[in-house]
Amino acid sequence: MPSKVYYTSARCTVWDSSYSLPFKYDQLLLLAGLKKYISPKEKVAVKIHFGSQGCFRTVRPVFVRKTVDAIKAAGGRPFVTDTTRIDSLEYLEVAAYNGYTHLTCGAPVIIADGLFGKDAVTVKVPGAKHIQEIDVASAIYHADAMVVLSHFKGHIQAGFGGAIKNMGMGGVSPFTHCGHNNRGRLHSVSATPPEWQKGKCTFCGRCEKVCPTKSITIKGKESLKVNKDLCWICGRCARICPAEALAMPITSERLAIHIAEASKAVISTFKPKKIIYVNFIMEVQPECDCMPVADTPLVQDQGILISDDLVAVDRASLDMVNRAKPLPQSRAEDYGLKEAGEVLSKVNKRDTNITIEQSEKYGLGSSNYELVEFESEGKAGKSEEHI
Repeated sequence: MPSKVYYTSARCTVWDSSYSLPFKYDQLLLLAGLKKYISPKEKVAVKIHFGSQGCFRTVRPVFVRKTVDAIKAAGGRPFVTDTTRIDSLEYLEVAAYNGYTHLTCGAPVIIADGLFGKDAVTVKVPGAKHIQEIDVASAIYHADAMVVLSHFKGHIQAGFGGAIKNMGMGGVSPFTHCGHNNRGRLHSVSATPPEWQKGKCTFCGRCEKVCPTKSITIKGKESLKVNKDLCWICGRCARICPAEALAMPITSERLAIHIAEASKAVISTFKPKKIIYVNFIMEVQPECDCMPVADTPLVQDQGILISDDLVAVDRASLDMVNRAKPLPQSRAEDYGLKEAGEVLSKVNKRDTNITIEQSEKYGLGSSNYELVEFESEGKAGKSEEHI
């Protein structure tokens, strides 16, 4: 039986607030049966990505507030959270700059793995090929239920970032508890730390500024050093280097396996049917929200998707983006893309299907889905099955 994916379009053709996308999102949460996943007084994690200083195309705070209000209406006790990416206090400041505060969201905004990014619980991953155990952020580990809000966009290594990446990369502590650098391990088999090519380097300093772990140190016009013990191997330094002085071959398949294994670890900490996934296919930029900028969207806003199937909601989101016509004045135009197709694959030069395929192999969900569309009048509209 195909998994149900509930959808509402970003289009609003009636000049009435009851037809607006935030209102339609309210109704979509009801249609998807949010109350089924939450019991009274349960602590519910609202997992988002806080973004970065300079990256502003994240899930808009109004939708976070709508989610929080719906959880409260169901009797739950919500908190809004993300895991450490930079210094936790600095990251909370970034969250506030991007509009995520207790006042705007209607619930506490916290770092899931604590002030130092080490508040986590080691979880074993049954059947894993590479990541036998990993540290799940404690606030997520101990939560009773979770609503995962994901901004669907591109990604330098996976080709796209959605619910699967939000779980596997965003649900674990980046630092060591079980004896490993967790984020480094997740990236490490897909690439090696960057190798500096002095002859090409202009010492512009961009790589040093963009590094989230301060792994890169530049001294004058003479040397550049990479601390391989700190490096997360995220690839952003190589991506932004104008002289291509940081060599970092990147592959996608084993990264996809690692993200699937980490996602399985996070999911295993919840009872069945206690997680629901919401993908916002809006402002689909070519890069991840962790980058220090946000380029113009590749395709027009498509809408919002909800499912309790992690794989189905990402598959449906990817299909929707693939069917959309690329926008002018975007990176799609830079690559000469004018017709609908696999725009995220083409601009990031990655096979976006790999993450879906590997996650499905690990039993995280099904790519076979039924799209149930919500109409503005408040009724379930047409239903389409996708295999």
